[in-house]
Amino acid sequence: METKYFDAVNTELLKGINLIEASAGTGKTYTLAMLVLRFVVERNIEIQKLLLVTFTKAATEELKDRVRKRLSEARSALTGQKENIEVSILVWLDSLAIEPKLIKQRLDLALLDIDQAGIFTIHGFCQRVLSEHALESG
Repeated sequence: METKYFDAVNTELLKGINLIEASAGTGKTYTLAMLVLRFVVERNIEIQKLLLVTFTKAATEELKDRVRKRLSEARSALTGQKENIEVSILVWLDSLAIEPKLIKQRLDLALLDIDQAGIFTIHGFCQRVLSEHALESG
């Protein structure tokens, strides 16, 4: 059986629910952070409209940090600060057919709203849904 590798930089961005399943240490956090960056920039989706769910509080915090870092790296690259920026981000930015000024606006907004991003543990997400929709859930 041929092993297929998921390419977070070039894969098609699908609408709706997307699931990434993988073993520990396979790059799930990197992949999710890159996908968030792409949805924010390429699809102009506000960061608070994305939902990322993981298992542990530690994984949630790491994911928040990585998403923030990825957005910040892309913004830095757009402003000419290309030191210590991952090559895949530079190549991806160069491949976009979107005005750099518009990309920067989307990144600035996402970084401004990063604390409103829906990044939760499974338990935390369930608690939030139940508290926000207590009457509907009975």
